[in-house]
Amino acid sequence: MIGSVERYSPAAGKRRAGLFWGRVLRVLLIALIVYLIVSRFLVSTYRIESVSMEPALHPADRVIVSSIAYGPRVPFTVSRLRGSGVPERGDLVVVQPPFVVEPSLVVRIFEPLASYFSLQKATLHRDLYGGRVNGYMVKRVIGIPGDTVRLASFAVSLKPRGGSDFVPEKQLIPRRYEIQTALDAKGWSSSNPFSGNSGEIRLADDQYFVLGDNRTESSDSRSWGPLTRDRIVGKVIYRYWPPRALGTP
Repeated sequence: MIGSVERYSPAAGKRRAGLFWGRVLRVLLIALIVYLIVSRFLVSTYRIESVSMEPALHPADRVIVSSIAYGPRVPFTVSRLRGSGVPERGDLVVVQPPFVVEPSLVVRIFEPLASYFSLQKATLHRDLYGGRVNGYMVKRVIGIPGDTVRLASFAVSLKPRGGSDFVPEKQLIPRRYEIQTALDAKGWSSSNPFSGNSGEIRLADDQYFVLGDNRTESSDSRSWGPLTRDRIVGKVIYRYWPPRALGTP
């Protein structure tokens, strides 16, 4: 009838609202499942938070990390699936330093949710004082299993497995990168700890020697020793932020 007003009951309105929010929840759930699968088994993103990799990477840079390059970890276990390769000299990698304590099972379960819903800005991993714990770092692989490593003034010489002589790192690493070795501390003796010098370090079959490109401003294998393979999370394959620096770092 012309001029009549179409009316809906409160129950109909509630049903429509329920259908709408049901669709929203389904979309969020599907997106979360896709995010978890992709980030755990294919690629993930990482935000640079220190100057240790300058000039290759700067604080606030964001990079894409391949999980399948070396084999993704099986969630909540120490096992890994087969990867497409192994860490090589010169690779930029995300590592979990040996001093980082594995979080509790509850944190490991809900950490992906916190990361997803906060756009990777929040974390549940806290220290004893409630501070935010960044359990991952980006470093460069310098020594691989079987190498003997020696440092002099922050520059590395390597003797590969079966070799008889030490060779400067850049003669063995085809990838181009720049290292920073300037030490601003006045009166710092070369005999002091972390001065950029060390004796020979022989890497075992499952050990890697990783360093920051900014050698004087990096926490790396010079201070906490070689890493085992299970501590290498993935390979940095692309920088997507900032836009002016897009590409392979």
